[in-house]
Amino acid sequence: MKESKHKMKLYHGTNYSSAINIVNHGINLKYSKPYLDFGPGFYTTPSYDHAALAAIRTTQKYNAKNNKNEEPYIVEVDYKPISAMDLVIGSYPRHSERWGKFVLNNRLKPQMLSAYNILEHNQDGKYDICYGEIADGNIINIAYKVNGGKVIPEDINYKEFLKDNGEVYPQQYSFHTLKV
Repeated sequence: MKESKHKMKLYHGTNYSSAINIVNHGINLKYSKPYLDFGPGFYTTPSYDHAALAAIRTTQKYNAKNNKNEEPYIVEVDYKPISAMDLVIGSYPRHSERWGKFVLNNRLKPQMLSAYNILEHNQDGKYDICYGEIADGNIINIAYKVNGGKVIPEDINYKEFLKDNGEVYPQQYSFHTLKV
């Protein structure tokens, strides 16, 4: 695989023990949760501020679940991209209907993907890397409705909930295979 000479600084917000595990043992994709924006993977952002918010949220959940009192940590990743010819990359740089469908599909249960014959998702890790804007709560709420059988994917009006209010959403880079 051919590496680029340009490095990209990315950040991953997490709790202390997870940060130590990443530093000592590297990234282990088995720790990923399912049903994330771009499918199961290791999520990073070029925004330090967004990583800090993610670290706080992750640590609060971890502490509550495990009765711990850990601190939030940010892992800095110097990513040197491999030649794009060697990777399958999903690119979703702006909020759009295509982005909305992809993020929604990644948040659907496998039986829903099957029932509606939805193939454009990354729950199976077909993309090595995905990048694009981070989703807000709207898509998560719609995914709950679809998973609960209250809405069918064909009836979703993406333009209705992807309103352009001038807000710029932070970017995220997610890694889904060991190739990266």
